[in-house]
Amino acid sequence: MKFKQLYNRLCCVMQWSIGFSRGNIEQIIREKNNDLSFKWLPLNNNAHSIADPFIFKDIEGNLNLLYEDFSMIKTDKYGKIRLAEINKNFNIVNNKEILDTKSHCSYPFVFFEDGITYVIPETSYQDKVSAFEFNYISKSLVNEKVLISDLPLLDSTVFKHNNKYWLFATVGKNGNDHNQLNIYFADSLFGTYKPHKCNPVKDNPDGARPAGNIFSIDGVLYRPAQNCSHHYGESITINKINILTENEFSEEYHFKIVPDKNCEFNAGVHTINVIDDIIVIDGIKMVFAPFTKWLLYLKKKFLNNYQ
Repeated sequence: MKFKQLYNRLCCVMQWSIGFSRGNIEQIIREKNNDLSFKWLPLNNNAHSIADPFIFKDIEGNLNLLYEDFSMIKTDKYGKIRLAEINKNFNIVNNKEILDTKSHCSYPFVFFEDGITYVIPETSYQDKVSAFEFNYISKSLVNEKVLISDLPLLDSTVFKHNNKYWLFATVGKNGNDHNQLNIYFADSLFGTYKPHKCNPVKDNPDGARPAGNIFSIDGVLYRPAQNCSHHYGESITINKINILTENEFSEEYHFKIVPDKNCEFNAGVHTINVIDDIIVIDGIKMVFAPFTKWLLYLKKKFLNNYQ
C-alpha cells in the first residue's frame, strides 16, 4: 500500500461537495474526454458533506438541485434530502430540507413521466424503493408509491427502453454494496418489477453500482457506474450497454471520469448528471482528523451504528 493511501486510511475522513460545470456530455462521451473545471459549492464546516447531485428545471426554468446532506464525522447523523435553487453563477439562492425518513436517505434520482417529475431516493435502510411526485408549487415530495419492497436496493436508477422500465441497482446489507449489479424490469413505472434472470448481471467493484442517469447518444446507451476498486468513490466508469433485454444483458467499459487533481475535491467522484449543457458531479477531499477516524472505526466495530 502506498504511503498516501495508508495516511488517508489511518488519519483522514472523506468530505464531499458538489461541483458544477458547462460542457457537451455527448461530445465528452464520444471523445472519452472529461477535461472540465468545476465550481464547488461551499460547505459549513469540516463535519458537513453534500453529495449525490441530481438536477432539473422547474416550471419557471430555474435550475433545481436535489442532493444528500450528511456528516461523515458524526455517526448519529443520517443522510437527508435537500432541495436548492441554483442561479446562473452556480450559487445557491434558496435551500430547504425536502425528505427526512428518520433513517439514512440518499441518491435522489429524478425521473420524468407524462409531465410529472418523480424523485426516487435511496431508502435501502427501509428495504424498499419508492417514487415521490415533486410538487412544483409547494416544492415538496408527495404521493409516495412503493416500486419494490423487501429489498435493500442501493442507488436505484430507472430508465425507459423498448417500452419497458428498467431499474438498475446493487443490493445492500450482503457485503456486495458496490460490486453486484442487479436489474429489474416492468411494463409501467409503478411495476410490478421482475428480477432479470441473469441477476447479478455484473460482479465487479469497478463499474457496477449506479452513478447517475443513463445517457442515450447516437442510439447507444451509456451507463455511469461507480469505480470502488481501491476505495469508495474513487472514480466513475462509463459503460457502453450492448444488450438489454428481459433475458440478456451485456455492457463493456468505455472510459473513466476521474477527479481533477488540481482542484480541492480531488480524491474521488461518484455521481454525474446533466441537463442541457450543465454538468453536475460530487467530489471528495480528505480531511486530516485522526482522532475522529479512529473513533468512527471503534463505533463501527463495537456499536454497529455507522451509516
